[in-house]
Order: sequence, then C-alpha cells, then structure tokens
Amino acid sequence: MQLHQLNQLAYPSTIEDAWINSIHPGDTILLIEEAILRCQIQHHSLRETIESKDALLFYLESDALAYGINPRLGTALTNEEWVNITLTADSNISW
Repeated sequence: MQLHQLNQLAYPSTIEDAWINSIHPGDTILLIEEAILRCQIQHHSLRETIESKDALLFYLESDALAYGINPRLGTALTNEEWVNITLTADSNISW
C-alpha cells in the first residue's frame, strides 16, 4: 500500500493529474494541513476519485478541528495513528 499525503487544497493541473493517476487499488490518501478543505470544497470529485480507484481516505483530526470542519468523507486520524499508518505503508508520497 502506498500512502499519498496531500497538503494543499489545489495543485497545478499537471500535479493534480499525476497524483490521481498514481493511485492504485488499496492505496491510502491522507489529507493534511490545507488539503482537509478538499472534503468540503471538492467533496464530489474526491469521492469519485476514492471510489474509482478503490482507495482509502483519511484526514488528520487536528487539521479538521483547526479549520472548524466536520468532514463527511474519510476517517479521522490522531497524530499517533498518522505515525503508525506512515510507518506501515510500503511507500510514502508527499504531494
């Protein structure tokens, strides 16, 4: 399993296409920092991506609290769980 960590709400189209196309079934997407806003602003496209790619979606609970949102998509992780998922992934890709 690859762990794809996104930290921005939006990337240039070439990078946006690259991270989406690099996801394989069973990979994990983790939204950190400003990327948590994708759950609100890009909800439908994010849902479409995880469903079509058969990927898991997580976000940092602390970032959701900091931005004052309660995402309806994905699963919240504590900082400790973030460390654990990072250590257990076969590879980590930060976008």
